[in-house]
Amino acid sequence: MKKLLSHPDLHCILASVEADAFALMMLIVIFFSIGMVALLLLLMRYKARQRDPHVDALIEELNLDASVQKNASEEKNSATKNATAAWEKDPDWWKSKDS
Repeated sequence: MKKLLSHPDLHCILASVEADAFALMMLIVIFFSIGMVALLLLLMRYKARQRDPHVDALIEELNLDASVQKNASEEKNSATKNATAAWEKDPDWWKSKDS
């Protein structure tokens, strides 16, 4: 046993094993990190598919409210336009009626 430990190439072999172990551990850490990112992305995709139906109903309600407000503002603008006095000219009198 003593002869084995005193072999001249033993230090080179041990240094090579240590370097290989370091490289192997780095590869393990890298692949573990990539796996965690992939798992997070898959979980996000899974959760996005299982969206609560109440969220869709709320989004639809917001869209309806926005369209109602838009129609109300258009009606208000048209009512203001039609509320001009009889002696006033149309504000766009200078524009041609053809275009």
